[in-house]
Amino acid sequence: MKSSITQNFRGLRASVIHPDDTNRQTLCAVLGKLGLVVNAVEAVNFGDFHNCDVVFVDADEGIEALPQTEQCVSDLLGLPCIALIGNEAPSRLARVVRRGCASHILKPVRNTGVYTALLLAMNDHTKRQKVAREIEVLQQRLAGRRVITQAIVGILNRHNVDADTAYAWLRAEAMSRRLTIDIVAQERVANPGFGMAHSSGKRPDLDQPKDNHKNRRSTQ
Repeated sequence: MKSSITQNFRGLRASVIHPDDTNRQTLCAVLGKLGLVVNAVEAVNFGDFHNCDVVFVDADEGIEALPQTEQCVSDLLGLPCIALIGNEAPSRLARVVRRGCASHILKPVRNTGVYTALLLAMNDHTKRQKVAREIEVLQQRLAGRRVITQAIVGILNRHNVDADTAYAWLRAEAMSRRLTIDIVAQERVANPGFGMAHSSGKRPDLDQPKDNHKNRRSTQ
């Protein structure tokens, strides 16, 4: 399924961090024509980022004030960042790359190119957010699998049953209590002696350790 491409940016709030010169004036004018609400400042003020949807930053000077961490600015601020580049020296461009700017505009700023940079940045940011959410879901699933595995191993060691039976017990308990199997597994790992609410004549009481279970079977 193809994801939709955002092409209309009317009503978005833009923060432009750049000295007051013809570049900033041209950029603000173009953004205004595109329907964006523009707040232009000369220095980075992180408080301004709470009320904006996209950041345009001077890559020659202002970008130094943005954080340089393992997370890119886009992830750290939760905003797409577009660099305004006047000096294409490798060291200057490296600063842009390290801060994860999603797009760029070459200076001097002209009427053309602004919309393209905005479209690429906004859609790239949307894609990054989607990927981040998918990774988070996968990490949660992986963590859940680990807990389930720990719970199964605990049941194996305590009750001397096979893995399929141990998993079936966890699943039956989850269905009986209308909980996810992950929650039941977490309870089992936290308290190995915790009893199972679901009962069946085909399985032993999980409150009993495996030695007692063996003894009970032998007496029967």
